[in-house]
Amino acid sequence: MNKPTDQVLSGLQALIEAATSDDVLARKLRMATTAGAIAEAAADAGIKLDPAAVVKHYARQLLEADDATTVHNFDLCSWDAGELLWAMQNWKG
Repeated sequence: MNKPTDQVLSGLQALIEAATSDDVLARKLRMATTAGAIAEAAADAGIKLDPAAVVKHYARQLLEADDATTVHNFDLCSWDAGELLWAMQNWKG
């Protein structure tokens, strides 16, 4: 892994750990539907996460995995087809 990826992963792991002992933070993360909201929750826990770096980290994980792992990890997101198709139609190129 490269340094930026390591930093994002460390930040995400710290955020998950912090949420295990902070119900307010855990609730905020469950409600976070944007990269910005994830970064805001992290900031509340004293963790600096750049929204774009978080998104790129997850995308890199999908792209660099073998096919079966990529599909498995994508499926864990639990997006319904309507959400996914709507998002794809509205993505900037």
